[in-house]
Amino acid sequence: MPGDFMQVVDYRPRGFSPHSGLAPLVELLGADALYFSAAWERLQNRSWTAGNALRQWGIRYYGSAWNALVPWRDEARILRALPRSEEPYPVHFTWGEFAAPKGVDPYHRRGARVVVGVHCSARRWDSVWLRPDGYAQADMVVLTSESQRPFVARAVPAERIRTIPHGVVAAHFTPPERREPRDGRFRMFMLGDTERDHEFAAQVAARLPAEKFEWRIRTVSHEKSLYAGIPCANLLPRLADEEMLEEYRQADVLAMPMLDSAANNVILESMACGTPVMVNRVGGVPEYVDSACNFIMSNDRSVDEWVGKLLWLEKNREVAERLRPAARAWAERFDWKVIAEQYRAMYRDVLARG
Repeated sequence: MPGDFMQVVDYRPRGFSPHSGLAPLVELLGADALYFSAAWERLQNRSWTAGNALRQWGIRYYGSAWNALVPWRDEARILRALPRSEEPYPVHFTWGEFAAPKGVDPYHRRGARVVVGVHCSARRWDSVWLRPDGYAQADMVVLTSESQRPFVARAVPAERIRTIPHGVVAAHFTPPERREPRDGRFRMFMLGDTERDHEFAAQVAARLPAEKFEWRIRTVSHEKSLYAGIPCANLLPRLADEEMLEEYRQADVLAMPMLDSAANNVILESMACGTPVMVNRVGGVPEYVDSACNFIMSNDRSVDEWVGKLLWLEKNREVAERLRPAARAWAERFDWKVIAEQYRAMYRDVLARG
């Protein structure tokens, strides 16, 4: 495989962190990266009306509210950046939900084989995912969870679907050298908004005694109102990388009810820091979370179940503490250094097909 020609087309969102997302994979693969951001987002910085108009047009064209590429212009820019080669090489569009090539023939003419990555959870498939006439032509579609397969298989043959887990930078997300004394309130952490069930979390938080629990929550502003007047909820400001790392390390558990999930950075990062995860069994959670060293709840949205479990953990704090080494060991299976080898094997398979 001509590694010098290997290309990754990656979406770089605002607040980009070198330790999260797919940036670590790109570095490990030694690929030439072509970063892009949503065209409508760039335009909206200058004119909300014009940016929103481009976004709405993209929804109609791509079938996705998360579109990023402007057809023809952005694809032409990508194609110009690709080498011409008689030997095949992979071009990996890492965020197929945001952007995927409209057709593969122009890439094939340059010797490229098109790989499209998928991260969207099944619950959001029909409202987010691009139309099949784009991604179905890819030489390979890479899933992050088997829970996505039934939806991708509607348009893509089984031999062109591969599931490779998401990864974590295990050298960065590490257990603390020293944990703060655990004689205060039982400390939980929750981070993010996509597919997080904040409405349910607020119902649970309202039932927890504030003198015994602190639920530290970082989310976007429109979710914060759900926690208004709940004493145990501590809404955090935007966290720098090192601050987020300390939140992971010092929490007794990551308590994060989900609406759905394919892969989830926060879950992997928490376990890598040695902090057990409390999450409901939904989507790809069973593929990423080992019930032997974490707390997988039923998917019945039972407030009583969550409250009862948390009250028990608060009384038996040594249980979660004992699980920390095992949670870390489990997360090491998802180290990007391990996952990168699965990607290399997939690329070799794609290129071998000619």
